[in-house]
Amino acid sequence: MGTLGVGGLAWWKLLHSGLGEVADAESARRAYRADAIQAALHLHSIRVLVSRLRAAGIEPIVIKGWSTARLYPEPGLRPYVDLDLVVPPGLGASAETILQDDGGVICPDHADVLDASTWTASGPHGPQGDLADHPWEAVRERSRLVALGELRVRVLGPEDHLRLSAVHAFRHGFISPKWLCDIGLLVERLPHDFDWSYCLAGDPRHTEQLLRTLGLAHHTLGADVHSCPGTAKEIPPWLSSSVFRRWGMPRVEGPGPSLLSGWRQPSKVRIELCRRWPDPLESTLRLGLGLTGHSRSAAQVCDFVWRFGILSAIRHLRRKTPLRVPRRYIT
Repeated sequence: MGTLGVGGLAWWKLLHSGLGEVADAESARRAYRADAIQAALHLHSIRVLVSRLRAAGIEPIVIKGWSTARLYPEPGLRPYVDLDLVVPPGLGASAETILQDDGGVICPDHADVLDASTWTASGPHGPQGDLADHPWEAVRERSRLVALGELRVRVLGPEDHLRLSAVHAFRHGFISPKWLCDIGLLVERLPHDFDWSYCLAGDPRHTEQLLRTLGLAHHTLGADVHSCPGTAKEIPPWLSSSVFRRWGMPRVEGPGPSLLSGWRQPSKVRIELCRRWPDPLESTLRLGLGLTGHSRSAAQVCDFVWRFGILSAIRHLRRKTPLRVPRRYIT
C-alpha cells in the first residue's frame, strides 16, 4: 500500500472502523506516520519558497501536491513528492535563479518551476500540457488564496484544479490509486457556483478524459457525481478493469530485450509474451486513441507488434549485424 501511496488512507480507514489494532494494520500505520512527517517538511518548504518568490515580486501558483493534500482531513493521508509552482509567463528562469540561491534559509525540498508561457503552450497536435487548453489569463483570474498557517498561498480555482488532476492522472495511466482518490474528494467538495461550462471547455480529448475519470471515481470508489454532467457516470467496460490490473501488477518499463533472443528457450516465450502484453489503457494512451468502444483488442495487438515486435527486432538486428561499408568508399 505504501508503494501505491495509499498507506495513510488505509490506516485512516482501519482506525475509524475499529480495526486499527490488528496486526496487519501495522504497515499502514507506519506509512501514515512517515507520510505525516514528510508532509510537515513539505509545508515548511512551501512557506520558504513562496515567500522568497513574493519578496522578488513573483506570485506563484501552487499546483498538485499540497494544493490537493490540504483538502484531506489530516496531513499524511495524501503523500506527495514534488512541489510544483507555476509562475507568470517569462519569469520561469528568474524564479529558478531565486530559488537556487537559498540565502542561508534551510529548505528540504526543491520546487519544479513551470513557466506559464510554456506550461500552457500548444503544439501542432494540440495542447501539450495538462492544462494547456485553458488560457493563462483565465487560470490566473480564477485562482484563489488559501491559508497555510499565517501565510496565504495561491492555488488553482476549483474548475482548473479538477481538470488538471483528471488529465494528469489519465496521462500517467492511474498508476497510483491516490490520484483517483483525489478526484473523488474534489468532486464531493465542489462549490455551489462551480462553472462546468468553463471546466469542460478546451481540447475534446482532455474533456473526454475528465469525464471518464469522474466515471472511474464513481464506479470504483463510490464518489457522488450527482452534481456532474450526466455523462460522467459512463465508462467503457475495459477501463476500470484495466486500472485495477495496473494497480495489482508490476509495470514493464520499456520494450526490454528482443523477443528474438527467447526462441532458444521456448519455455520462456509464453511467460515473456504475457509479461509484455500491454493492457488496454496503456495501448490507448500510447496510440492516442479515444475512449469510446467496448474493446481494445485491436489496439493492444497493434501496440504489441510495434513496440515489442518491430522496434525490438530492429534493435536486436542492429546489435547483431556489424556495419558494413562498401569497399568503394574505403580509401
